[in-house]
Amino acid sequence: MVYQQKTLSLRVRLVVLVLLLLSVSLGLVGYALDAAFRKSSEAGLQARMESLVYLVLAATDANADGSITVDDDLGDPRLGQPGSGIYAQVHGNLNEWESPSSMTVDLPPKQQSAVGESEFDVPSGGNVFYTLRYGVRFELRDRSTFPVTVRILVHSQELQPELQAFRNGLWRSLGVVGFILLLAQLVLLALGLRPFRRITQDISAVESGELERLESTYPKELEPLKRNLNHLLDTEKANQTRYRNALDSLAHSLKTPLSVIRSSLPADTARKSVAIENAAIDMQHMIATRLQRAAASARRSIGQAVDIKTQVERLVQSLNRVYSQKMIKTDVNIESGLAFYGEQRDLLELVGNLLDNACKYGNGRVRLHAHAINPEDVRAGISLQVEDDGPGIAESEREVLLKRGVRGDERVEGHGLGLAIVLEIVSAYNGEIEINESELGGADISVLLKTR
Repeated sequence: MVYQQKTLSLRVRLVVLVLLLLSVSLGLVGYALDAAFRKSSEAGLQARMESLVYLVLAATDANADGSITVDDDLGDPRLGQPGSGIYAQVHGNLNEWESPSSMTVDLPPKQQSAVGESEFDVPSGGNVFYTLRYGVRFELRDRSTFPVTVRILVHSQELQPELQAFRNGLWRSLGVVGFILLLAQLVLLALGLRPFRRITQDISAVESGELERLESTYPKELEPLKRNLNHLLDTEKANQTRYRNALDSLAHSLKTPLSVIRSSLPADTARKSVAIENAAIDMQHMIATRLQRAAASARRSIGQAVDIKTQVERLVQSLNRVYSQKMIKTDVNIESGLAFYGEQRDLLELVGNLLDNACKYGNGRVRLHAHAINPEDVRAGISLQVEDDGPGIAESEREVLLKRGVRGDERVEGHGLGLAIVLEIVSAYNGEIEINESELGGADISVLLKTR
């Protein structure tokens, strides 16, 4: 038996959607702020590197032969500290100069820049240095000139502490903001979904039989739903009443003519009178049975909850008295609180016919087991199993017994009208019935009544 797979609730879907939107939105905001801060930090670094360029230029002199000399005192002690992360280079026509900090450091290849141009490069590929190149022209005493390129290099690790501190603070702040926004969204969802929870509870109360219609006040968006549901409930109740009244009227209409026929039988034709009276009694029985079957189509889809254990105990006591000569031993195992949502007489006919057959054709041992299907549902389905220790039902006969539309008198002898009524009731409640061999040796009839 295959049940429909459960889907996520509206609340869970909205919470998941809010979490997804918040995560994506805050992630994009964080990425944008991180990129902007990185750009700002690199711009600040470029400004500091330009200051170093001017310091190096101020300490650089051109000799008469076209060579350059640079004063070791550059004003920034880190340029004199080997491996400090800040390095300076000056490239002339005849010679080059590197700051003491570049000792034992493998710097990128030297590049020249045009006079008057400044170029700033960020780390990329295998290059881990920020580089600023500035091209100038030195003039000698003889009015001749030659180009000089000043290059400042800063290791990328110089910005990492600053960037890391900003990122830690950024993501911590975004986490707090995200948590606050999530709480706000959950509060809004709780308030927004409150009418849906109320109407769901009211519909559950209608399903369980506590209410007959929806009477609460809902937002105007839900009022059409309330109106249509109440109209459906009222229509179903009115149709059921009219149908039952029509059946009662039909029963009374047929009962009176039959009584007249039986009372008008001539006294001098005893044998014919007996035959006619028996025929009239059979007609009364058939009319009652057919009316019961027809009533199945008028059952309400939303009925009162009927306690199964109480009704079964009544049936077992009655059957024990009827079959007292057989000393029937009945084992009843019913789940606590198990309820049948439908007509009480349907439950009595269903269980009564199954138990009656088990007592009638068994050898004194009957077992009944009942439990809920999908107990988390408001109107849980029911699994009912009745077993006996009788001769059982041959496998070749089970298909005939369960074939819908077969008249009771055409069924296998011993399982006639009672099982036919069971089939009608099971069909009316959208259920299933199955016949197997019992562990007790006889028949095992299992009924599943699904939630409607």
